[in-house]
Amino acid sequence: MRIISGSARGRKLQVPLVGTRPTSDRLREAMFSTINSHLAKRNAEWTQVNFVDLFSGSGAVGLEAKSRGARQVVLVENDAKARSIIQNNSSRSGLEVQLASTDAYSWVPTFEVSILFLDPPYAHSDAQVQQYLSKICETEELAGALLICERGARSVSPFAQVSPKVVPLTWERSYGDSKLWYGQVGTDPIT
Repeated sequence: MRIISGSARGRKLQVPLVGTRPTSDRLREAMFSTINSHLAKRNAEWTQVNFVDLFSGSGAVGLEAKSRGARQVVLVENDAKARSIIQNNSSRSGLEVQLASTDAYSWVPTFEVSILFLDPPYAHSDAQVQQYLSKICETEELAGALLICERGARSVSPFAQVSPKVVPLTWERSYGDSKLWYGQVGTDPIT
């Protein structure tokens, strides 16, 4: 696993041996291409982005965002071994990120979030993920945020319980056994 683009391009990343399912390079590349298009349509730059990576695992997604120039990156991970690997990956790549040591379902933003990525373990129920998204989408700090959720290809939409007024547009893309769902809170994703 490696960082695909930006200031730390090509840097290899460690991955926890058990307990995580790393987002593949191919899927990350496709996701960041979509994010780049999203930013370009809004005349926004990576330097304006506050990025949150829930269920961070190795930190690859958040570190990729930081490598591309995100202003602030918060990685949320409750597993001690994974946090140690994230710290090592951050140090080795020269990318400064904030690491929150808490359960992702308990985390709530205390700052304005531009992009929120969550990749809960596939074993977590669709209902659990839907309930969390429904709750967190109501927070003021996510107004205008782009939400991206990675789940198993056979999962139902993680936005199924979110009010359409809160997430007015959603779309999905499949990549083998994984699927990315995109949603947007409100109308102005980057401020």
